Amino acid sequence: MKKVIWYVLHNIPEIDTYMNEFEREFPDSDMSKEFADWFAMKIRKLYVAKYPTCTPDLFALACGPSPTPISVNSCVVNGVKLVVHSRDIKRTTQNNGICSPGEKKGEMYYGQLEEILEFAYTQFKVVLFRVKWFDLAKRE
Repeated sequence: MKKVIWYVLHNIPEIDTYMNEFEREFPDSDMSKEFADWFAMKIRKLYVAKYPTCTPDLFALACGPSPTPISVNSCVVNGVKLVVHSRDIKRTTQNNGICSPGEKKGEMYYGQLEEILEFAYTQFKVVLFRVKWFDLAKRE
């Protein structure tokens, strides 16, 4: 669960300010292992003190998700319905393919959606995908 919490926090731009503060205070620490606990304590203190910058969403992130995710067969992201491969396998139209831009210009990663996990926070839900990635460079 700690990896999920770190992944979610690491991919939310609103958290960058707190990550920078953590790096300044603890330059030799392992952020991926220690930041989530520090962030939770920091936000809880701000929430109790009723700081206006401490939004309900930040507080929800600090509290973390429910301990058990829900596995779902499909979800809608940006108006596109995505379905896991096992459910899509016998259908004539399929929508389990994933593509994601890489770090280099023009680089793309392609994969097949294997699992959709839904993590419930107090204010919102976060959906994470388990994807089987394909290495297109290994074509013969």
